[in-house]
Amino acid sequence: MLDAAVKRIPRFLKEIAPIQRLIRVPSRLRLVAQPQPTEYPVRVRGAAELGTAQWSELAQAASRSQEETLTLLRAWYSQGRSWPDIYLCGIGPTAQLMGSWWRADRMDFASMSIAMTHLQGAMYALSPEFMAGARPARGVPRRLLLVQTVSQHTLGSLMVAEFFRLAGWRVQVAQDPGAQELATVLQSDWFDVLGVGISMDQQLAEIQAILPRVRQASANPGIKIMLGGPLVQQRPDLVRALGADFSADAADEAVQLAERWLVMG
Repeated sequence: MLDAAVKRIPRFLKEIAPIQRLIRVPSRLRLVAQPQPTEYPVRVRGAAELGTAQWSELAQAASRSQEETLTLLRAWYSQGRSWPDIYLCGIGPTAQLMGSWWRADRMDFASMSIAMTHLQGAMYALSPEFMAGARPARGVPRRLLLVQTVSQHTLGSLMVAEFFRLAGWRVQVAQDPGAQELATVLQSDWFDVLGVGISMDQQLAEIQAILPRVRQASANPGIKIMLGGPLVQQRPDLVRALGADFSADAADEAVQLAERWLVMG
């Protein structure tokens, strides 16, 4: 039996030779390598999880003023929560809660718009504190072009941009660009990912007309297209229908998926 096994060794070595050559080629290894997960600052000193009571409190503060909104958010931070945790588990759900209040006629549209504006203003004011934990870029920074389509509120896009910057990306925002304007921006610089937020059915026709031209116009023919927004969460089929690569439901997930897609090539 041992003699038979010894005789099979040359054949075995011949069969694994292609695998050995693959292992020795770094460029091929990059296609299957797992990306390093993005780590966000964590501050834990026994702070309770944010829930409906806290979201309601923040919504009421945002309804009154930006100053009250900032005071409450900084109070949460002083209790031991990290800014990423406050953004994802506090600000985001609060915006969703106000949307549910509006749909249930518990909050009128004008009041919701004012509160959302105060939330967005607070995020702009907190940006230096949020970015204090930014990850230094390694090598050439990756670049995201974030398209903001016509919508009443841009809080979600703002949060996505902040999380990408926190992870060391460079972010450029295009405000409701037409097809030609977007093509010009994509031709003028190198972008790794194009992010598009969709919140209403009325946006679909314009986006459907723009996205097929993206890869043709882009200086980076391998650019990845990411979708997000409430409508995409309700209709994940839009990723395939619009010719995008992937979608994300949350800002931190968007960063992780974008980096994973770039590693896969």
